[in-house]
Amino acid sequence: MGLFLVSCTSTMDIQYEENFDLSSYKTYNFYPVIDSKLPEAETKIIMQAVALELFKQGYKTSKNPDFYVNFFVEENTYYEPDISEEMKKESYKKSRKKKKDTSEIYLKTTAIDQLLFLDIIDVEKDQLAWNVIIEGFVEDPITKERLFKYYSENITKALKKFHETSN
Repeated sequence: MGLFLVSCTSTMDIQYEENFDLSSYKTYNFYPVIDSKLPEAETKIIMQAVALELFKQGYKTSKNPDFYVNFFVEENTYYEPDISEEMKKESYKKSRKKKKDTSEIYLKTTAIDQLLFLDIIDVEKDQLAWNVIIEGFVEDPITKERLFKYYSENITKALKKFHETSN
């Protein structure tokens, strides 16, 4: 288990098919339809991190790739009410007497407990050749920058293992 930020941790489980010659892979593309179960901005962060690491390892993108990259997540997200400073100053009794408009209640994400499944699919055989399951946890404050760092570090570690497996 590695510590990435004060409160971001992860572990990895890597599996691969020994019958595939991963060393023959030179080109990749993302799976035509990725259903990551994430917001579009977060999906793009993962795609950027994957593309950067594969570029560093010498893989090229192609319309007719040797392998596809696919990914999706299963996650639990923890929320708490996002209370304004004014509401924090009110006494409990006083706040209970006021009628609340529930459309004005906002939630903020306080933690994400996630399994990220990253798959390498052999295009010719149309089969899963290699995959990693990254189990991670990110706590508040959850910002775009922090998510980028979390995904980048985990994907870099995972794809380095892919590169080691393929050589």
